Amino acid sequence: MLNRPSARCASPPFDATSAVPRVLPCGHSLCGPCIASLPPALASASAASFRCPLCLQCVPYSRALGPSSLPKNLALLSLLPSPPNPSSSRAAAAAAAATAAPCPLYLPLHADHSHILSRFHHAVLPESASPLPSTPPRPTAAALAIGSLTSDLGPPWFCARGDPVSLLPVEVPTDGAPTQESSFYRPSHAARVVAAIDSLSSAAREEVFDLVAASARLARRVCRVYGVWMGPEEAPLWMVSERHSRGVSGLLEERSGGEEMVAQIRAVGMEVCEAFMGLHGEGLVLGCLGLSCFCLDRFGHCLLDLNQALALCRGVRAGVCSSKSRVFMAPEVVALLHDKLLIKDHGFNGLVGSSSDAWLLGCVLVAIVTGDEQLAAGWNTDGSYDDWMNEVLMRFDASLVDTNLEPLSAITASCLNYDPESRPDIADIWKYDSIQPYQDSDDKNSTLDDASSAGFINKEVGMAGMDEPQCGGRYKSSTLLAHRDCVTGLAIGGGFLFSSSYDKTINVWSLQDFSHIQSLKGHEHKITAIAVVENDSQLLCISGDSGSGIFVWCVDASHNNEPLNKCKDKSIKAWSLEDYSLRCTMTGHKSTVSCLSVACGILYSGSWDGSIRSWWISDHNPLSVLEDGIPGSITPVLSISTEDNLVVSSYENGCLKIWKDGVLVKSLKLQNGAIYATKLNGKWLYAGGWDKILNIQELLGESEVEIRDVASITCDSIITSILYWDERLIIGLSNRDIKVYYKGP
Repeated sequence: MLNRPSARCASPPFDATSAVPRVLPCGHSLCGPCIASLPPALASASAASFRCPLCLQCVPYSRALGPSSLPKNLALLSLLPSPPNPSSSRAAAAAAAATAAPCPLYLPLHADHSHILSRFHHAVLPESASPLPSTPPRPTAAALAIGSLTSDLGPPWFCARGDPVSLLPVEVPTDGAPTQESSFYRPSHAARVVAAIDSLSSAAREEVFDLVAASARLARRVCRVYGVWMGPEEAPLWMVSERHSRGVSGLLEERSGGEEMVAQIRAVGMEVCEAFMGLHGEGLVLGCLGLSCFCLDRFGHCLLDLNQALALCRGVRAGVCSSKSRVFMAPEVVALLHDKLLIKDHGFNGLVGSSSDAWLLGCVLVAIVTGDEQLAAGWNTDGSYDDWMNEVLMRFDASLVDTNLEPLSAITASCLNYDPESRPDIADIWKYDSIQPYQDSDDKNSTLDDASSAGFINKEVGMAGMDEPQCGGRYKSSTLLAHRDCVTGLAIGGGFLFSSSYDKTINVWSLQDFSHIQSLKGHEHKITAIAVVENDSQLLCISGDSGSGIFVWCVDASHNNEPLNKCKDKSIKAWSLEDYSLRCTMTGHKSTVSCLSVACGILYSGSWDGSIRSWWISDHNPLSVLEDGIPGSITPVLSISTEDNLVVSSYENGCLKIWKDGVLVKSLKLQNGAIYATKLNGKWLYAGGWDKILNIQELLGESEVEIRDVASITCDSIITSILYWDERLIIGLSNRDIKVYYKGP
């Protein structure tokens, strides 16, 4: 209704005579005729108020004075073209008025629908999105329509024009005569959508908006469900979701085997587990699925397409999907569908629940390991369950020969147990070492039986592009060997180097000769963060893991291997190192906090919501929010490095941003893949990640920061952490190595 919003209106939205723009207290502007047609705020209220149709704020209004009681929008009037000469246009206007159809006005929102719109307005896509093609397909319950957005959408959707989407009809209209609309009074787009939502059953209505809310909370695990939309003509209510054209099934055709296959199985398996766990945390269970329900985003991450999964489930219920189609269904789901023929000779008392999705996970693993989707879905077609299980295990084991994934066979077999109560929890499968991020298994010499085997290997390397005197010449590198899995963090303190890993241990190294001192063991989950502080002459190592555990270790000459204290938490919280009590909780981020950094008494926190927040260390009060504010630019922050008034942040899309005194001064695309680690050391900046390349750059300028490429180092594996100490560059890698680079003689 903004600017007298009617796509069918032939005259300009505002003019200086008949459609004068009036400013409401909320800041929005409406023309006089639109204001006069608005109903009271509530049906039982007096006529001295109405609701702004854009923000629903209650506006005081004197109907005796009419629209003239509200001030004119003089700034908008000054932008309008000058009116034509009345004497020369009077005749033309009279002729046009005699022949033209009256300009339609939007009907006011029904009072009973106001509470629906106020609750679900974030899930109603504007009519301008127009995601359907010009000739939309006839909607069916089990089929998706494919389209793209025709306009940029800002908050809360943050999606750009041209982004591909999929549309699933919330309800399929029955054939019948179309509803006749008045030629002058027509409902607005929001009113039509809310009326369609109101006509749904309460269960269906709650299901739609639960999915919208859950997808927003499960970002990076499922495809985002933007909301609902209706076309301008008689059409169903569509649920609109983001779409990625590259499917996981394509990996079965693209992969070449060997290490690449192992890495793909690990990555996809872990992310499928996380998608299931996220849904279970929202109280949602799938029950049936197909490999087509998973897709890969532009960064190669596996996402669950909720629209595709819902369409598949509808097809199963409607009998559209045949028994020989590539649909994964747990036995209890088939029993629920009363297909007694397929469950003959097998009985159980299991109900559909999270264990049903454990079966689906097993089927997904069978499909991506063997490359045969039909085999994964074949238990309920021909033959018995036992025969099918024997064939699955035989094919599965044959596909894993000469890899380090052989134990995955036992896990998959437990997922495919016919008894739901005997299947493992998906969280336990996710923790299992077989489905962990990439770990190099080719270096046989670095396989360690115990911590005492730790050591290092020296060699000489060159750095590409070095042109500074202090950077020129040959550099040597040492490889520190002690971890069994991906290195996740590095810290220095008290003359020691501390390294954490997914292998649930912390290794302590001497900074004099980089010899291995001890291993700290006690975490039950992967260690994801590490820090070192000196407190009352005590050297404390603080570590956090993926199970929300926080451990405090005292490092001294006794080499005690037991943690000093344990805590548990999931958010930004300040703990006392004197009595380990909780002092403060810092909230504000809208998604997972991914990294922290401290400089000049300020704590900086990065999050998957794409923002960086700063907090005073002294009183833990919020200071500022660093974000570029560009619509559609939300990309997870992966690392932060700070020094004085500079903040450097890296992102999942390979971008690097530099902030000075809280202002964004530089943004550039540094690498093609995610940048997991950055380190700022004076004027030198080090960054590396998925591309396995460490970029070394120099920061130039005072008021305006410029970046000059200085050198690069190509590593053997993904770069996960970076430290600079005493003219030595220390790098943690995903293949469990720690590289130390230093200038040779």
